[in-house]
Amino acid sequence: MLEKAEALHGEYVIDGVREELSPARMLNSLCSAPQAAEFPADPIIDETPEPAAARLLEFDDAQIGTYLEKVMALGPRNHAFPMAFSAPYTRLLIAQALIDTLWKRGHFRLGDLALSMEWKWNSDALGNMAAFYRSAQSAADYIDSLGLRLSHYSYQPSKTSHIEISTPLFRSLGEDDDPLEKLPFHSGNPWLSGSREQPNTLVHDPKSWIIYIPFESCDYRLGGSALAQTLDFAGGTAPEIGDADYFLDCYEVIRELVEDGILLAGETVGAGGLMAALRKMCGFRTGAEIDLGDLMRATGEKGRTRLLFSEVPGALIQLRDSDYDYLDAELLLQDVSYYPLGHVRSGGGIDVLSSEKNGLQTILESLIQKSSEGED
Repeated sequence: MLEKAEALHGEYVIDGVREELSPARMLNSLCSAPQAAEFPADPIIDETPEPAAARLLEFDDAQIGTYLEKVMALGPRNHAFPMAFSAPYTRLLIAQALIDTLWKRGHFRLGDLALSMEWKWNSDALGNMAAFYRSAQSAADYIDSLGLRLSHYSYQPSKTSHIEISTPLFRSLGEDDDPLEKLPFHSGNPWLSGSREQPNTLVHDPKSWIIYIPFESCDYRLGGSALAQTLDFAGGTAPEIGDADYFLDCYEVIRELVEDGILLAGETVGAGGLMAALRKMCGFRTGAEIDLGDLMRATGEKGRTRLLFSEVPGALIQLRDSDYDYLDAELLLQDVSYYPLGHVRSGGGIDVLSSEKNGLQTILESLIQKSSEGED
C-alpha cells in the first residue's frame, strides 16, 4: 500500500496524462495553515476506473419495500466506496456532512464552518489511486465553490476505502480572506454543539406536513448508490452534484428555520436516498403516507424507485400545518424549490403514492377537510 507521503505528494499520471498538481497542493490551497511542505515522491501511474458496461435494469415500484430493506441492511459502513464514481460520491459526502450539521445546537451559518477530511484508502487495486486523486480534486473544487475552508486533511492506508468528514467551526481568517466579502454567509460570535437541536423522528401530528427540499437541481440517477450496490448494478451515471450557489440558499433558509424553532423534525437526505431518510424519521408507532406526484412532474421521472433511492443531497422536514404559509414565503423568497410529500399516519411504515393531483390540489383538499372538521 502507498504511504501517506507518496499518496499526497506524489506526481500522478492518469490514463497517460500527467496531472499538474498533487493532492496535497490542491488541498493545501484551502487551508489557512498548509500542512506539510512539498517534497519529492515517486510518480503514481494509474488508470481511471470505468463504470461497468451499462445493462438494462428494470425497477419494479412494487418492490420499493424490499429495496428499502436491502439499503437499510447495507448501512453506511458496508457501502463500498464507488471508485468509478469517486468525484460525485465525494461531493455527496461533503454535502451530507454539512447538512447533518444543520440540525445541531448552536448559532452559525454555513460560512462559519470548515471541513476536516480523512481519506482511509486501499491503494492495491488498479484504478484506486486514480479514484483517490479525483476524489481529492473534486473535494478541493467543491469546497472552494462553497466558499469554505479545510481545517485539516489526511491520508491513511487502509484495507477498505472511505472518507471520514467532520465540520468544525472555522476559527480564523487567513491573510488573503476579506471579512467583508465573507460577511453575508457568516454570523457574529458563532458557536456549535455536538448535540442535536432538531429531533429527527416524526411527531405524531396527522395534520403536520412532511416536506422534501433537494439541495441540488440535478437529475436523479442511481450510479454509485447504495441501492445499486445491493442490486449488484455497477454501471449507470451518478447525480451531478455541484450547484454551490443553490446549496448555499437552501442551507441558509433551513438553518434559520431550525434556530427559530419552526420545525418539528428534520433529517438529512444523502446516502440511501429519500426513502432511507424517511425511514429513519419513522418510529414503531409513527409512519408516513407520501405522494410523489409533484416531484415526478417536476423532474419528468416516470418511476418512483429512481426518485426514492437516488442520492441527491437534501433535507426532509416536518412542520405544523399552521406554519406552512410561513415556510412557503421563506422558500419563495430564496427561490428554493420544495415538495410537500404528505402527512404522518398511525402505525409504522411508509405508504408511497403517485397521484395525478398537484400540490395545490392536495393542500386545498387538506384545508377543506380541516374546515369541515371545524364545523362538526
